[in-house]
Amino acid sequence: MNITIIHGQTHHGVTYTMTEAVLKQLKAADDEVREFFLPQDGPGFCVGCNACFLKGETHCPDADTVQPIALALEWADVIILDSPNYVMEMSGAMKNLMDHLAYRWVTHRPHGSMFCKVGITVSSSAGAPPNHVINSMAKQLKWLCVSKVYGFPLISNAMGIHDLKPKKRAELEKKAAKVAKKARRRVNHPHPSLRARIAFSVFRWMQTGAQSAWNPTDSDWWISQGWTAHTKPWQQR
Repeated sequence: MNITIIHGQTHHGVTYTMTEAVLKQLKAADDEVREFFLPQDGPGFCVGCNACFLKGETHCPDADTVQPIALALEWADVIILDSPNYVMEMSGAMKNLMDHLAYRWVTHRPHGSMFCKVGITVSSSAGAPPNHVINSMAKQLKWLCVSKVYGFPLISNAMGIHDLKPKKRAELEKKAAKVAKKARRRVNHPHPSLRARIAFSVFRWMQTGAQSAWNPTDSDWWISQGWTAHTKPWQQR
């Protein structure tokens, strides 16, 4: 199994510890992991130049940092996104990376490998529930065509990992084991969700009609994959 982790922060706090706990339960001896820490491993701010949409992803001014991450997502069986709760949202660095990956949304040029992948979104907060954060990151993965995303939120009641009480640490470990078990089960039985199949059908229809003329880069991608005919991404595995 291949696992790609994108950390929305560089410090090794509670959220990082949660991800490490999942990884400990999820990873087998022969599994491979690729890991990125934002913002140091990520791109500069997306400036909305539309080059990725209209010319192709290699024309992005930050392609040299975006593409290694995009390729790691395509390579992975499991994608883990983590971010602490920053003003009730994912970190700015994580959101910025998602801005750069918009060209891979199902509305544009989805990558066929994404339809049977598993996602895990992880977030902690000292007080207010981080559910919005994990749901926001899950939404990004789903628009990238990841069919199943498991959330792992935790109210830590701590400002940092050294303030985490033993009871909370035990709760963290228990939840991590549960999420890892679900993810591994899904990896062993990959299939696209109903939502992913419906979204694919809707945008395939758009790519075969007059609407496709607005962006030849997108329509050429769908044609080159054989998706405007009868081929479906999950049949190409």
